[in-house]
Amino acid sequence: MRAVLPALTVLLGVLVTAVPWGLPAEATFIPPLVVVMMVFCWRATPDAVLPPVVCMALGLLTDVTTGGPLGFWALMCLFASSAGARLGKFNTGRATGALWFAWMPVAAGLAGFGWLLASLYFFRWVDWTPIVLGAAASIAIFPSVFLFIRSLNQGTPRGIAYGGRA
Repeated sequence: MRAVLPALTVLLGVLVTAVPWGLPAEATFIPPLVVVMMVFCWRATPDAVLPPVVCMALGLLTDVTTGGPLGFWALMCLFASSAGARLGKFNTGRATGALWFAWMPVAAGLAGFGWLLASLYFFRWVDWTPIVLGAAASIAIFPSVFLFIRSLNQGTPRGIAYGGRA
């Protein structure tokens, strides 16, 4: 179960993007960017198994659930996966603040790249505010998502999980 836990949690995030939340147009990029942030967090977590191919497949599924162009979120997940894997070599598992500050330029770079890619796809300059709002929201909620992922990765002690003594 521990080997598929990263993929299952990101899959849950992908399924959340499929829910019609009734968000305003400016906030449509927030759920998919949270999925990209989850990929980054899992790849930066020591001893977590989330291969880049799975990250890209989950990004493709995000493309399907959001109705966006195929490959857009897959590419974003792949870039976040690479950045998280590079930072994961230096992560001891407790450096929430350091990873948060590392996520900031990654989110900004992904937002800029995503805006350029979307503009190229539609052959016009698209509105940049939804992408920037999504990146800002992912930066704001990064500590809580990373702490949740870290607690999942560390597992629950047996005594707490089953009501018995540890």
